[in-house]
Amino acid sequence: MDQKHHIAIFTTASLPWLTGTAVNPLFRAAYLYKAEERNVTLVIPWLSLKDQKVVYPNNVTFDSPAEQEKYIRQWLEDRIGFASGFNIKFYPGK
Repeated sequence: MDQKHHIAIFTTASLPWLTGTAVNPLFRAAYLYKAEERNVTLVIPWLSLKDQKVVYPNNVTFDSPAEQEKYIRQWLEDRIGFASGFNIKFYPGK
């Protein structure tokens, strides 16, 4: 039985914060998933609205993880030219 390996990438930052800690793991997840040899999950922090206002630029905030995930996937697709189906999971961050 041939099973795919599962890779989980944990990071301490996420879009729309445009730091290496946010962007590099996102690209890594997309390209690992594209290779079709493994299942990939990107695990990113979910910040409270109060913390989002402090961290994220240009007053960008999200009411839910699903809204932020949509933003992340669109930003990524605009830059790499393909839709990537890796999983995104959130953990409580501060």
